[in-house]
Amino acid sequence: SLISFLLHCVPVTLTILYISHGTYWAETLFAFMLPTVGIAIQQLIQQHNNRFIQDLLRKLQEEKDTLSDLSMMDPLTGLYNRRGFQSRIENLPSNSGSSHFLLLIDIDHFKAYNDHYGHMMGDQALARVSAAIRDAVRSRDIVGRYGGEEFVIVLPETDGPSALQVAESLRREVETLLVCVGDEGQEVAVTVSIGVATFNGHPDYQVLLRRADAALYQAKHQGRNCVVVV
Repeated sequence: SLISFLLHCVPVTLTILYISHGTYWAETLFAFMLPTVGIAIQQLIQQHNNRFIQDLLRKLQEEKDTLSDLSMMDPLTGLYNRRGFQSRIENLPSNSGSSHFLLLIDIDHFKAYNDHYGHMMGDQALARVSAAIRDAVRSRDIVGRYGGEEFVIVLPETDGPSALQVAESLRREVETLLVCVGDEGQEVAVTVSIGVATFNGHPDYQVLLRRADAALYQAKHQGRNCVVVV
């Protein structure tokens, strides 16, 4: 480094000047300054390169994080996809001691709706329902599109009445939605069926999903547009 070079060379340079009584002071200073300037320039270049590499690594990490986040999001609804939902639910605290609830939501008659009005209108219905879901939950709740017309919500640290209130509020909110279809401004209603499952502590989310799916199946057979809790 420059400091090490100076610590070694300054005493030698001063000694030469003292012994020669300054006779060769110009040559001595030139011999001292030339490598000093060279080392200083080299260090400046190295520092610049280090900053450049650090900035490049930081930007690469930011892009990696962004791509990782995007890979866990559903592009149509902006909610977690199945992978993102799985990652979040597996990181739920295991020792909170509080009850958690899972809501499995399915848009009623969506296949018929999609076939009749087309996939573009189907996507619009999915986007409207997902917006209603986001508005119905808290910031700490985990919301995802689990596939097709199915959505899933995890309500951490929630009691039974509150979970049922969220499910019923969401069902009523979706019931009021009118989705515009066709060029003539025709509007159609959308409804959802919801299955709710409860668990304590850290969940086996696959078991929990099967329980919620069984509750959703009951809701479908009870006429749809309702909530069933198991």
